[in-house]
Amino acid sequence: MPAIEIQELQKSFEGCPVLRGVSLTVNHGDIYGFLGPNGSGKTTTLRLLLGIIPREGGNISVLGLDPATSGPALRRWVNALPESHGLYGWMSAGRYLRFFGELYGMDVSGGDHRARLRRVGLDPDDARPIRTFSRGMKQRLGLARAMINDPEVLFLDEPTNGLDPRGRREIHDLLLELNRMRNLTILISTHILDDVERLCNRIAILDHGLVKYEGTAHPAAAERRRYRFHLGNGGKIPAEWNFPGISLLGHQDNWITCLIEGRTPTQAINTLIAGGLPIIEAAAVNDDLEALYLKYTSRGES
Repeated sequence: MPAIEIQELQKSFEGCPVLRGVSLTVNHGDIYGFLGPNGSGKTTTLRLLLGIIPREGGNISVLGLDPATSGPALRRWVNALPESHGLYGWMSAGRYLRFFGELYGMDVSGGDHRARLRRVGLDPDDARPIRTFSRGMKQRLGLARAMINDPEVLFLDEPTNGLDPRGRREIHDLLLELNRMRNLTILISTHILDDVERLCNRIAILDHGLVKYEGTAHPAAAERRRYRFHLGNGGKIPAEWNFPGISLLGHQDNWITCLIEGRTPTQAINTLIAGGLPIIEAAAVNDDLEALYLKYTSRGES
């Protein structure tokens, strides 16, 4: 059973169709990119998946449950980080997490919230009010809050919007780590192609309320992908390269360029790490994602 399955989803507002029959499938462990121009229906789809608003037609399954009828049960296993996540600026990060832990009925008397802050790269002893945090710190705290119930599925709406390149990279690395360590299924709604380039193994492109494309971000070479990996050991590689399905194309300084065949980027990264290569950054070498996006979005927004 897929983690998320949508069939012919329909929704209108004040008689204006927003979703005209959206269908897509997200498998367990995917980092799935939901792309489209502003106003194409991405946020509306997320709200329907979370059971926040009612649908007018079609079917939705999240972990085998219908959000419209099984919302309370489903919320134990899913969580979300909306684009505007309403942090309480007068609270400290620790108090904020304890507050949400209490809402979920968790025991917050121990150091669990401190471990969760460390996991996203925040100092649990930082007593400053959240309003003094940088945007990147606020995004990290939002992710810690979204992970408070240890969900199996995480929905993210424009998670890096407004961040500088360093802030985006930090959020990317954190999401990749969560996906690898927990096999967390992540659906990212975005119009930022760099997010998709670094994170997603599968995508859907939405335009005018319809899914115009679903599949790999590399359709011209679905089983062959080039990636660059930054090694944390000074760029040292084995004298004999023996990683099935991963060919070494180039090696310069601390970076290697590889051809991945017959496996996802996440599987390749795990294979390399298990083989003793400490990967601290990964970047797709992909020239066709922008062309793919422009092909299927009539307005050509990015």
